[in-house]
Amino acid sequence: MRLPHFALTEICGLAADLTVTCLLIFYLGVDPLSARLPGAAAGVATSWRLNRANGGAPATLSVFLVNAVTLTARVVGVGLFMLLQWRNPLVQPLIPLAFSAFAALLLALYGYRRLQKQQLDRD
Repeated sequence: MRLPHFALTEICGLAADLTVTCLLIFYLGVDPLSARLPGAAAGVATSWRLNRANGGAPATLSVFLVNAVTLTARVVGVGLFMLLQWRNPLVQPLIPLAFSAFAALLLALYGYRRLQKQQLDRD
């Protein structure tokens, strides 16, 4: 899987994450800290499923490591959202949500790029 495909799967996963979280916060009135966990689970499931759908491509990287990068980035994104929301409770939840999603995307892309470099160095 190449970096653009990985970036697209991460963006789709983050879009599912943000959609579920925003629906829970703004339409159902759930607390933002509680609404973030189901959203993150939906995002991880979407990214995992899209990564598995690329099974026909030649695999140069370990699927486990790619999923670990995705999961680590999502956990850091959720933690960053909770930290920002906890420290600034008067801020609308959409601002920390967007910031944490962007940070998670950057972390996932950085981690995937490092995996690719590690694989090239090993060969």
